[in-house]
Amino acid sequence: MPALDAIIIPTLAPFDLLGLELAMLERVAQRAASPLLIAYTLAGRVVSIGRYHLYGGAPERGGINVMRRLTGGRVVGAGEGWIGAALILPNRTALLPERDAHLTPEQVMNRYARGLLSALERCNLKCFYPGRDAITFNRRELAMCAFETDGQAAMLFEVALAINRGMEELVHELECVDPEGQLPSAMYGPEIATKLVREIDRDVSFEQLAGALVDGYRDQLGEVRVRDFSSDEAAEGAHRGAALEESGWLTNRVPDASLNRAARTSGQLGAVEAHAALRDGRIERLVMSGDFIANSPGVAAFEREIRAGTFDLPSVSRAALKTFASGDNYFLALGDLTNLVQLVMKLA
Repeated sequence: MPALDAIIIPTLAPFDLLGLELAMLERVAQRAASPLLIAYTLAGRVVSIGRYHLYGGAPERGGINVMRRLTGGRVVGAGEGWIGAALILPNRTALLPERDAHLTPEQVMNRYARGLLSALERCNLKCFYPGRDAITFNRRELAMCAFETDGQAAMLFEVALAINRGMEELVHELECVDPEGQLPSAMYGPEIATKLVREIDRDVSFEQLAGALVDGYRDQLGEVRVRDFSSDEAAEGAHRGAALEESGWLTNRVPDASLNRAARTSGQLGAVEAHAALRDGRIERLVMSGDFIANSPGVAAFEREIRAGTFDLPSVSRAALKTFASGDNYFLALGDLTNLVQLVMKLA
């Protein structure tokens, strides 16, 4: 059996993508399907927000759609002018050599970004993964990566690659869809961000890029079988996506006036915030938000552990260590766990 299946989908609705990712994470975790690479574009112009951003706005403004990913990380572009890739594996070391059997969360993106780097080399671009979440060319950001590990330990690794719309355009699109400024974003210009067509000085088709992605991951992970996107998979993705949309997924983390304390710090990817309802010296509810990459079971466990104890430094430290110290759960963007503890303690 090939190490990896690949399906190429020229156009996909955002919620259909989310539904497909959820369905395939379950199948791959249960060994009911092979590990999977999906190369796709989303329909329309899309602002893609991370799993942990606060957003209570409309799903569409001015012809620009907003989607919430299953992964954390920064706000990025999607849809027209971008190509996406989703790598779905039964665990975070699947398909890697034996020497990576004890891969830490901090090393995950380094390993799985290599397929994208190989794909870009096929486009005559020698790009670099300098760490954190970005792929760069001549020190300018060209693509963003993020990953999620679900409750069954299955991993979703995602890439957004700028083709002829990039992070420079994202700034203006955010002004349209988020005039209240709920979503954090740096100011991107041509000195810190770029796009593929600018660097190779020619247009490139979706089919060419999807083929390069397949070949790039074949270089890094072994045999890849390109297969059809089945009608059953399409139907299940649409069904799961519709249910997720109906559940209010886009606005499942919103600014909330009942959270009467807030603290903010600058992280490695951008802004990280803690919001809490603090009463009688205890945190009744904690919501972490912003530009960080973490597994959703770990974030939920940390928010729950904080509520279980008194609000003091020993209790917050114990909650952080209990949740994240083993490495099964992860919270990337603040470095050492003491920085996460210090952020929460700012709520006092």
